[in-house]
Parts: sequence; C-alpha cells; structure tokens
Amino acid sequence: MSCRRLPGILPAVHRRVECDDVTSTASDPGVRVAATASGEGDFARELTRDSLLRLARREIAAIHVPGFCDRRIAGEVAGKAVRHKALGNYHKKYTSTVGRVFMPHIDTAWNPELTARYHDAALPSISEVRALFAPYLSPVDHLRLLLQECWPSGANLLRLRGRPCFVGALRVFHPTTSVFHPHNDHIEQETDAPEIAGVTEQLVANVYLQMPEEGGDLQLWRRDPTSAETRTILEVEGLDPATVEPPVHVIRPRAGDLVIFSSRMLHAVTPARGGHRVGMAAFIACKGPGEPLQYWS
Repeated sequence: MSCRRLPGILPAVHRRVECDDVTSTASDPGVRVAATASGEGDFARELTRDSLLRLARREIAAIHVPGFCDRRIAGEVAGKAVRHKALGNYHKKYTSTVGRVFMPHIDTAWNPELTARYHDAALPSISEVRALFAPYLSPVDHLRLLLQECWPSGANLLRLRGRPCFVGALRVFHPTTSVFHPHNDHIEQETDAPEIAGVTEQLVANVYLQMPEEGGDLQLWRRDPTSAETRTILEVEGLDPATVEPPVHVIRPRAGDLVIFSSRMLHAVTPARGGHRVGMAAFIACKGPGEPLQYWS
C-alpha cells in the first residue's frame, strides 16, 4: 500500500552533498551512524510498508513523497498559520526564532504545570488544526491513516501516563530570522513516562505547506550527535554549524511534499528568504515491527 500522489505536482528537486568522512566524525562509541553510503538510493518516493521498515532500520535517509497534499489548500492554511492567534515560539535559545501554532511536547520542559497544560489542550488543538483544512482531510490525518495501514502492527496516538498527546504542530519559519541549527530530537530527553520504554527509533514527518523563494532547505547528517554535541543540544537546542562537517544530504522540498526521516540523527533547516517556510510536523516512535507506531507533536 502506498500513499496517493495528486496529479499535476512535479517531483521535488534534490541536491546531494557528499561527505566522505561522515562516519569518521562519530568517534564517540555511543553514536549510531547510517549503514549505507550516500546516493539516490537513500530516498524512497512512496510511503509503504517496505519504505517505513527500511527507514526505521536506517537503510535509507528519508521517505520523500512529492505532492502529498494539494498545493493550493496547503498555501491557504499556511497563510492562516502565519496569522494564527495561537502562534508562539519554541522556548530554547536556538529555536526561539521559530514560530509554532499550539504547544509541542518539547516546550513542556519537564515542568509539571506545562505538561498538564499540554495534555489538557491536546485533543482540542487537534480539532482546531483539523478545522483549518475543513472540508478537506488534513495532511496529518492522512499520514495517520497511512501509518496505521502500512506499519505491520498499526499506529496510534501517543499517550503519556495515560493522557493523549497533541499531533499536527504547524511550524512557521520567518524570513531571514528563523533557523534550526544542527540538532536532534529524542522523546527520552523530554519525559520519563513509562509509555516510551522500548523506543528504538524516532522518526519525524514534515509536510511542507509553503516554501520561501530561497532557503528553508532540510539538511541531513546520517549520524547521531556525539555525547558532547548532545549536551550542547540539550542546553540550547542546536549546534554552531561551523563545528560540524557538511551535511550528507540537502533536500529542497516543494509545497505539498512529505518528508520523513530519523529525528535522532542530526538535521537542520537553513534560513528562509523571500517568504515564510510553513509546515506541519509529527514525531513517530518506533519499538520494532511487532509494536504499533506512536505519533505526537
């Protein structure tokens, strides 16, 4: 089973940056690197059972589905996100320039009051995001259905200590000011809830609603951060780009595209110029093919 491609949308353009010594930079024995060399075979173009399993095993760099959602509808919702009354910012130093509509789990910051607020708002926020796309199916709801159908054990909304999580965060990168420095995302660094025990890989799905004229590229390194890099990321949510080697892949998505990759490996977003970069994001926890995937924002 694969996702439906909408007519009239051309494949996105990929630019690959070779990095011959990417594995040699991961001298930390605890660092995981991808098993394959870089190349066009690093990308799957459809969301299927096989591509999900290969991505979870790190046999490919990403699943990149051009035209996952209608570009016209995506653009309309992007405009709503930029003007949304709930548009706030991430809380750490290197991510505070990036806007987000509704609170993501990372901004609970181990604070019990913020955690309760996040879970209280989870289902109402899902409904509000869904309403932005009405009467059409939202891209995140489409993704949820496909994960349920394609993964061997299905997929469910993540619940932490029995409480539902939000999914469907809208991210807004403002022209010239917003940037995601090299970083990774790891649910175990945000909560010690028992439901996350056994997570072996964490993916992130991004649906691009609007892309700027220049910039807003996705950079992928194909390796986990070192222990020292992890400490920096936990403190400020990003590394100085000058301290890391060039990325293995640079992806230039088009509006309407879906890209899924490992969030545990280093990744970054370059500054947007000539317009906002707006997308939807959902994390996906994997415990192996015998367990359901769990998704959240």
